[in-house]
Amino acid sequence: MPVNAMARLFGKSPFVPLQLHLDKISDCVEAAVILLERIRSGDTANISKEARRISKLEHKADLVKNDIRNNLPRGLFMAIDRGQLLEILSLQDSIADQGEDIAVLMSIRPVKILNDLSEPLKEYIDGNLLAFHKVKEVMRELDTLIESGFGGTEANRVDSMIEDVAIAEHECDIMQRKLMKKVLDHENDLSVGDFFVWQRLLHELAGISNYSEKLANRVRMLLTLK
Repeated sequence: MPVNAMARLFGKSPFVPLQLHLDKISDCVEAAVILLERIRSGDTANISKEARRISKLEHKADLVKNDIRNNLPRGLFMAIDRGQLLEILSLQDSIADQGEDIAVLMSIRPVKILNDLSEPLKEYIDGNLLAFHKVKEVMRELDTLIESGFGGTEANRVDSMIEDVAIAEHECDIMQRKLMKKVLDHENDLSVGDFFVWQRLLHELAGISNYSEKLANRVRMLLTLK
């Protein structure tokens, strides 16, 4: 994006560029989820090619991130300061990294799907994606929060939405523990390599909901500081 274009976005709202960045991150995360669904259904063709495409999507998100960092207004009044914006930007970036890490892991060795692990894995994938979608909804409310002065009914509504993100992340934690126990129950059916991939995949997926919760909590801090 041209420098002047990004600067104009900041003129409208300090959150518009962050929302643009989050849209790019969503492309990366959604593509990683689609890749996992393919593997879960038994389709492991062209995984490396798809992983490279997801890495390119993550790179596009990085370009927007760098554009934002290079064009943050200095010495001008904004609803929140540069440090707060950069913290939010960094947390968003971490979510994109998780999407790319999942794709790279699957390109090295697709997870071995066993019958009674397939549905719990889908539920876990969907749970992490839900937490991400919920924090996207929070981020869409930031412009309205500015208009309300970070207070009143709108602030209460956003605080409730943030709590929904925390609940979704907690439910993912529960699913992760249950799924890991099921994986361990198959120690005779999985090689050391298979077990390692399962362990890493669950960890990388958890990062999506974990960073989503951290991002939501960072917004909550804006509410408490105002």
